[in-house]
Amino acid sequence: MRSHPSRRLLLVALIATALFALPVLPAAATVAGTNGKILFGQVFPNYGVTINPDGSNPIAIGPVDSTTCNIWSPNSSKVLCNLWSPDGVPQPATANPDGSGFTLLNQNLPFDLFCLNWSHPTGSRLLCHSEGMANPADAGLYTVRASDAGDIVRVSTTLTGGFDNGYGYSPDGSRILYTQFDSNEHGTLISVKPDGSDPIQLSPPELSIIDLDFFDRVGADWSPDSSRVAFAAQKLSLGRFISAVFVVNADGTSLRQVTPSGVGALSAQWSPSGATIAFSGGCCGLPQAWVVHPNGGGLRRITTAVNGDVFLAPVWSPDSTKLLLDKNDRTNQASVWTVNLDGSGLLKLADTPQPSILDWGSAPAD
Repeated sequence: MRSHPSRRLLLVALIATALFALPVLPAAATVAGTNGKILFGQVFPNYGVTINPDGSNPIAIGPVDSTTCNIWSPNSSKVLCNLWSPDGVPQPATANPDGSGFTLLNQNLPFDLFCLNWSHPTGSRLLCHSEGMANPADAGLYTVRASDAGDIVRVSTTLTGGFDNGYGYSPDGSRILYTQFDSNEHGTLISVKPDGSDPIQLSPPELSIIDLDFFDRVGADWSPDSSRVAFAAQKLSLGRFISAVFVVNADGTSLRQVTPSGVGALSAQWSPSGATIAFSGGCCGLPQAWVVHPNGGGLRRITTAVNGDVFLAPVWSPDSTKLLLDKNDRTNQASVWTVNLDGSGLLKLADTPQPSILDWGSAPAD
């Protein structure tokens, strides 16, 4: 997990250069699910908060100013967090949705580990990232047991001057999706088996995966049946910033651009129903929440730019009927919101120090 100032400036540049269109087409189908508690968190400043979908009962997780929480376990019974030491070294922890049972998984890890996601479908392992703080040779992605952060398995080795951004396990648990950034910040999308073997390159060299740094999981996503991957990428051959949403088969075949180049894209998240992809797009240089079908149909803007507001990094509710997203206003005040897929019911849940990592679980609201 990075917090480099240069990477944050990249987000500003992406927002300032995006150009977008406004078609209105039919909404996608949905699938039944339980919309439970919401989780939002961030790094530097560090926080992790669970909150009800109506904005009530916010609960801060873990030691104040030292804890980042970022995702629900597959059954939403636990929250995955990372506890930062006084000298800035992260180690994985878990907690209950109400903040109780906060547990540092292993106090004797051999290097820094910031854990990003749970394995699917069981949640028995965690996908984690090391920056190699003590030894640069350790930098890369790893998996560990979710119970005690033991049985460390290396998944990738970071290129010199680069960074490996892990998105997560495929829903069937057979592969891991990540982007390998080189020293020039060119990002290549790759999937591997959980032991790091059988790498498959999913994006061609003329595309570079979009990375917003502190929205780690939103640049690419598995389809619910694990057969395809959606991702947001910049088209490098055009000489200016042009980006789009792409879909590719899990074996690397049948790459397809599914949004027009003039619309742009900064993220891509597949709905639990499999019918729709949510992404950050917008109007007049101000990114907004959009959706599109995987075949390129049904392109539709969900939020509207008002008074310079920017909506970023939409993720899905469990039942695929709502989006959870970050907002930045013209004063740079960040906040967390939900909205229906027809654009109605826009609801503010909480102000935040900066745009947050977001996840919507099924843990019952209280």
